[in-house]
Amino acid sequence: MGGEDEAPETATPETTVAELLELIRRMTAWQPHAPLRVGSGPLAPLAVALNDLSARLEARRTKKTEDVFGIQTLIAQSPNIMFACDVEARIRFINYTLPLHTPEMAMGTVLYSWFDPNIVERVRGIIEKVLTSGERHAFEIPPSLHTGAEWYMARVAPIRREQETVGFTVILTDITDLKRSQLNLERSNRELESFAYVASHDLQEPLRKIQTFGERLVKTSAATLSPEGRDYVERMQGAAARMRRLIDDLLTFSRVSSKARPYTQVDLAVVAREVLTDLESAIERAGATVTLGELPVLEADATQMRQLLQNLVGNALKFRREGVPAVISLRGTVEPRSQRYELVVEDNGIGFEEKFAERIFDVFQRLHGRGQYEGTGIGLAICRKIVERHGGHIRARSTPGEGSAFLVSLPLKQLMRQ
Repeated sequence: MGGEDEAPETATPETTVAELLELIRRMTAWQPHAPLRVGSGPLAPLAVALNDLSARLEARRTKKTEDVFGIQTLIAQSPNIMFACDVEARIRFINYTLPLHTPEMAMGTVLYSWFDPNIVERVRGIIEKVLTSGERHAFEIPPSLHTGAEWYMARVAPIRREQETVGFTVILTDITDLKRSQLNLERSNRELESFAYVASHDLQEPLRKIQTFGERLVKTSAATLSPEGRDYVERMQGAAARMRRLIDDLLTFSRVSSKARPYTQVDLAVVAREVLTDLESAIERAGATVTLGELPVLEADATQMRQLLQNLVGNALKFRREGVPAVISLRGTVEPRSQRYELVVEDNGIGFEEKFAERIFDVFQRLHGRGQYEGTGIGLAICRKIVERHGGHIRARSTPGEGSAFLVSLPLKQLMRQ
């Protein structure tokens, strides 16, 4: 039987009153604590019961904390109006209480019944497209009920359960202040467009006469003009030619917004090759080498993308170093997470001090005299206006005597449809 060779069993320590009291103290103080050791003896069942009670209280405390600081509080206090609807457009959740309209009144009703009848079909079409394609969509709408806002940005997104679309969300953001600023800007643009009309008609007509009569004067009276007189006429013609270029550039600048075209799928590589063909003579005169890297397809105004690239490449050709063959590259990268493309147009030209990196994008700003380099000082301002119209931004970095790089960040897809 070998009883004497077997080691005696170790007795389990008894649960003590001190251990029970320590757990109760921590529980009543809502302090973090580990489960109580369950030993032996008559107090062991009490230790088991206290551990169970402690776990329940901790779960309740955690839920209470989540309720106070969690997602429900964020939703309830959000300034945005949030709807969640099923595929039949019945409201299953709303976080907002309107005057005389409680959330309970909205539950189960069809979302379209809360919109103005004039915009229902438009909203229905957008939501059906979201449900079909699974893509998000954003659009502007006026309020249908009195909320104090004048305009909302509506963002619609699908609700998915595994691979199935089971509904959609609608988030309304008050954009009244932004819309007012936009309307003021549109009014300013209309005034600018009126100026463009004056520039294209009332200013260009007398300018043509100045140029025409100057040319006639040279043809008919060149022999009788003194050297001083011929110098005056040449200066007059030069000034008239500069004024024509200035008017043309101002017209181009003013029309970036007023004459904009709808966004389409634009292959930037194709546009770049067309620009290089147009600039072929200037490239040959400069003895320049131009290389193209990977350029993407993006949503944009094709005409303005062409103008952007032409201005940037033309700028690189203009500000080249004397006696040094120009080397220009167009390349870029796509950022998958942000779905943006950063285009880099780099050259080995004269460069500039980086303290002027912002100033060069302002209208009429020149870093060099007109005698050194031609131009009106509007080209880069046009570039910035085009880029900003597309929801992007442009910046420059440079080293004097070594060259410049213009970095353009553009979204691959436009959030706002035209």
